[in-house]
Amino acid sequence: MAKQRTYKDFTFMANTMFQTLGYDLMDSPRPWWQKLLLRSYFLLCIVSNCYEACFVTYRILQWESVAGSPSKIMRQALHFFYMFSAQLKFVTFMKYRKELRLLNQKLKDLYPSSEIFMALGPLLQSCIVYLIRYGKVEFLYLRIFPTQLSFNTENPLGYVLGYVIDFTYSQFIVNVSLGTDLWMMCVSSQISMHFAYLAKILGEYCPSEEKEQLDCQFLASLVRRHQVILSLHKDLNRVFGLLLASNLFITASLLCCMAFYTVVEGLNTEGISYMMLFASVAAQFYMVSSYGQMLIDLSANIALAAYEHKWYEGGLRYRKDLVFVMARAQRPTEISAKGIIIISFDTFKTLMSITYRFYAVIRQIVGK
Repeated sequence: MAKQRTYKDFTFMANTMFQTLGYDLMDSPRPWWQKLLLRSYFLLCIVSNCYEACFVTYRILQWESVAGSPSKIMRQALHFFYMFSAQLKFVTFMKYRKELRLLNQKLKDLYPSSEIFMALGPLLQSCIVYLIRYGKVEFLYLRIFPTQLSFNTENPLGYVLGYVIDFTYSQFIVNVSLGTDLWMMCVSSQISMHFAYLAKILGEYCPSEEKEQLDCQFLASLVRRHQVILSLHKDLNRVFGLLLASNLFITASLLCCMAFYTVVEGLNTEGISYMMLFASVAAQFYMVSSYGQMLIDLSANIALAAYEHKWYEGGLRYRKDLVFVMARAQRPTEISAKGIIIISFDTFKTLMSITYRFYAVIRQIVGK
């Protein structure tokens, strides 16, 4: 018999994403020196993020440095939108961290008891080229991000400092972007699991007129649990609603910039890398949409289970009470981006359609 998964198995990846930044949402017990090291690294990541994010924004404001070059415009816009998305997700996450911790604890109580090579690539490339052509070429001083900082990064000390800032900054925006979405998917999957469980026990229940009182008690306990799960769903929308609303616009902007930049660059190394990034960003939003769709489908399955089980063998009172359960379950729960749009497969299809149209318009304008 397979070993039953614990609740920590579901939240492991989402929690690890932030733990590698030095932030432990669950505040796990650990020695004081480990907490000190984690908080120091978390502070370093925040400082590096704020420092480099300021220069990314500053370079965007220096329009004369990119004017007249569509590829530079798209590249700077891509970097800015990805950075801005991470900042917004981080602020939202920290604002609602207590609510998320409480929501996570409630789901834990309900639970049944029975990318490193990319970050080091420029440094390795610089070292390999220098060693192969030792004495014939200067050190390349390649960095993860080409953003010009406030100091010279083309000397050994400046290069090391710049690379540390680049590394912690890139880790921050990648882990925050993935970590917040993973937390949303973890919480959503747990709520979906409880909806599926309610549909299962209702579908397998066999009422009878002889035990009408017991049947009504069973139905009352099921409704109470259903109401608890619905309250958790409201908490989910409150914590992640603003994040998802901003995510729609930023994801569309990212996909548009990457698609256009890939066409401009052609089939070279950089163009292919942006094609891969396009696929990864689209896949990330597809996963978010799939969990939203799963929540819709499994919550609606309760109404289907109520219809398909042997309700006709129950008493009159049981059948009347069951009508109320079916009426509520026919309104599926949804992950809503602050009431703007429902996160589902339809949202993903709409997003991809808008992205392509926007990309086609920009390509036509630039082509003129």
